[in-house]
Amino acid sequence: MFRFFVVSLLFGLASLTYASVVMTNTRVIFQAEHKDQTLQFSNKGNIPYLVQVWLDQGNDKSTPDTAEAPFIVTPQVFRINPNAGQTARLLYTGDNQHPKDRESIFYLNFRQIPALSQSTADQNKLIMTLHSRLKVFYRPKTILGNVEAMPKKWTYTLQQQTKGSTVTVYNPTGYYANLTTATLKVKQQSYSIDPKSVAMIAPYSSVTWPLPKKVTADQDSVLSVTYVNDYGAIARQDIPVQQP
Repeated sequence: MFRFFVVSLLFGLASLTYASVVMTNTRVIFQAEHKDQTLQFSNKGNIPYLVQVWLDQGNDKSTPDTAEAPFIVTPQVFRINPNAGQTARLLYTGDNQHPKDRESIFYLNFRQIPALSQSTADQNKLIMTLHSRLKVFYRPKTILGNVEAMPKKWTYTLQQQTKGSTVTVYNPTGYYANLTTATLKVKQQSYSIDPKSVAMIAPYSSVTWPLPKKVTADQDSVLSVTYVNDYGAIARQDIPVQQP
C-alpha cells in the first residue's frame, strides 16, 4: 500500500541555501509600463521537481487558492528536470490603480515538490516540500528621482527616552529601502542596532529603532547601514544626522 507524508518548509526572503530549485534573482522589479516579465528558474538538484507559483499581497500564509494579487504566472505549475532551467511569465492583471508616486510591494511564492518515481511508488515516503517567498516591487515610471540616488536621501534623528535613546530613519523617496544592518557611530563609539529591529522602510515613511543606552549625537555622527539593492547585492551607505 502506497503511503506518503508531506512536510512543508517555508524559506524566508534571504536564504534559499537548501533549495534545489531557485530563481535567478532574489527579487523582482516589475516596471509598471510593462505588461509582463520573464522569471528564470533552475534545478540544481539531481532529481526532477514540480514547481507551483503564485503571488500575494503580504499574507505569508497564502496558498494558490487564497492568494489575491494583480498578477498571474504562466505556467503556474511545471516540471523542471535535474540540472535544467525553466522560464515562466509574470503578467500584470491589475487596473493600474496603484499609487503613481511610489512603489507597491507584492510577494512571489514558489513551492517545489520532488517528483515521485514509479519504481518506488509502493513504498512509504516522507516528502519534503520547500516554499520560497520573494519580494516583487511594482515600480511606476512616474516616481520622482533615481533609485540609485535613493540611499543618499535617507536621514536620521536621535531622540532621548527615559531609559535610552532611539534612532528614527527617514526614507523621503518613492522607493522601498530594504535595510539589513545598522550601526550608529558617535564620537569614535559604535552602537549596533539589534538586527531583528532592522527592516524595510516603505516609501515616504520612517522607522524607529531603540538603542541600549542614552547617546548624544553631534553634527559628525553617522548611521552606517547596509541594504539590498535592485540586483540583490548588499551595499553600504552612511546616513547623516538630520539637522534641526
